[in-house]
Amino acid sequence: MESIQKKLSRVRSPRVHITYDVEIGDAIVQRELPLIVGILADLSGKPQEALPPIKERAFVFIDRDNFDDVMAGSQVRLAYSVADAISGEEGATTNLELLFHSIEDFSPLSLVKQVPITNTVYASRCRIRDLMAKLDGNDPLDAIFEEILADEAKQTELIGVYEGAEDMSAVEPNELITRMLTEGRMALDDSQKPYALELIGEFALSILKDAGENPSPIASDRMSDRISQIDNKLTQQINLVMHDPAFQKLEATWRGLHFLVMNTETGSHLKLRLFNVSKEDLLKDLQKAVEFDQSSLFKKVYEEEFGTYGGDPFSFLVGDYEFGRHPADVELLEKISGVAASAHAPFISSAYSKLFDMEDFFSLSQPRDLTKIFDSAELIKWRSFRESEDSRYVTLTLPKVLLRLPYGPETVAAEGFDFVEDVDGTDAKKYLWGNPAYILGQRITNAFSLHGWLAAIRGVEGGGLVEGLPTHTFKTAAGDIKLTCPTQVSITDRREKELNDLGFMAILHCKGSDKAAFFGGQTTGLPQKYNTDAANANARISTMLPYVLNASRFAHYIKVIMRDKIGSFQTKENASDYLNNWIGNYVLVDDSAPQEMKASYPLRDSRIDVTDVPGKPGSYRAVVFLRPHFQLEELTTSIRLVAELP
Repeated sequence: MESIQKKLSRVRSPRVHITYDVEIGDAIVQRELPLIVGILADLSGKPQEALPPIKERAFVFIDRDNFDDVMAGSQVRLAYSVADAISGEEGATTNLELLFHSIEDFSPLSLVKQVPITNTVYASRCRIRDLMAKLDGNDPLDAIFEEILADEAKQTELIGVYEGAEDMSAVEPNELITRMLTEGRMALDDSQKPYALELIGEFALSILKDAGENPSPIASDRMSDRISQIDNKLTQQINLVMHDPAFQKLEATWRGLHFLVMNTETGSHLKLRLFNVSKEDLLKDLQKAVEFDQSSLFKKVYEEEFGTYGGDPFSFLVGDYEFGRHPADVELLEKISGVAASAHAPFISSAYSKLFDMEDFFSLSQPRDLTKIFDSAELIKWRSFRESEDSRYVTLTLPKVLLRLPYGPETVAAEGFDFVEDVDGTDAKKYLWGNPAYILGQRITNAFSLHGWLAAIRGVEGGGLVEGLPTHTFKTAAGDIKLTCPTQVSITDRREKELNDLGFMAILHCKGSDKAAFFGGQTTGLPQKYNTDAANANARISTMLPYVLNASRFAHYIKVIMRDKIGSFQTKENASDYLNNWIGNYVLVDDSAPQEMKASYPLRDSRIDVTDVPGKPGSYRAVVFLRPHFQLEELTTSIRLVAELP
């Protein structure tokens, strides 16, 4: 019989284990660097109090268990005004102040309770529902209601008791009300009497007074009709609240973050750290500094972790931002790329449709040739950025991804009332679209969880497949059923190749399914041109995200190793020998070796050259040459990076 170990070896993917030795007393301990993901996002919306300066903020650990706690501590708030659909007055508006302490606070019922005009109407709905529950199977109470509905004088009498009352629970019961309380068994003891009086008051003012035309003679039917009217009003108002751009932006941020956190196996070897900062604050911080390495962001990402003894370096950064063609956007990317390159932490974010001179990505399929768009004189700075060496540490994803289904009885039923979100498929802008950088970030953390290596992040069978995306079907004007693409636009293979060559990483929807995949893997870096095919191939591959991620991970190990070895080496040759011996433990020259062996030896070739830093005696610079072969598609690729040694 086959052992469980053999079964697991077939099911589990081979895993890479990179470690370094640390001497503790007379013992040598092997340590593995954890994968640390830094997430930068504008989390607070419009907080009541201004957030502290960036230098006083901190990265916060976040996982499945403390997600709501982190959200509650982020001062998440929105304040804006929308049209008043409850009153029905033309031109009327209502001011909103919404607070969010958990992901459930974005739900329709939570919003109803936070908006004063809808909360009042919803309370009326709840009383009517409770009254219907009292009426169910209660023949004496049903008989009293029928008696009232058949007698206009009794209706007027009952309305008169409650009309103008400040507190319905404190009215003085007349004979008719007393009969409902006793004969109708609405209050079996005195503790039930106040709420029972409220229910009768709701019946008087909502069912009798606002009866409308041709009211039903049956009480339960009237109540059902009234609830339906209330639900329609609530639906109109909450649709206005939920489809405000400020609300959609904030919900997309938190739902994208929720997707990444809930689909990442966090633990001692994989950690997510969250930093609350807006794109505008980032730009101000980096502009204020003379050089990017004087900025607060640099201190948070590099100095406090990568440059500090005992700190865990960030493996990569996810930025919930959009970057377009505005000069400020390109400037911010240039400065962030410097921080990312210094910390060897690739920065993953998303491209703004206006970078392509489009209002949105729904029209991405229309231009015949995307290359001409980027030949524009407006994009000189963009092209210059792509030619910089640090640009390979930036990846821009597109298009946006659907984060949740619209609310409705046939999709996601809203709690508390019959809410139908105003999304019918004909206007795709009403869906909740989110940043694809979160999706790519999840594929990277998934690759590390499975393999301990960051290469398996693209291709359907290569780790780039995203399954279980929200899919919404709707009936078209022609009468057939159509599936909404879970990405903003369906991208063809030819267009994906264009985008890849232009420095973008696109997510492609698999037609007719709930799946999508990343294929290209290209960073914004523009590969340099050489006079040989081999050199050009290496230049192209060296600007691809999987390679940059894995090369950066070796850079982190080299930095940590050398920091622990300060004072142990007499010459640069000693340092070079030590590092080459260490990295040689992960080299396997046999291309035909099984995957299990390549998991232990993920490199085909490697070399580390240690050189002096001019003007800094005792300081060295390491130039690392890597040729990976585990889970990568081209075995001839070499990667070169430069790391400053302590």
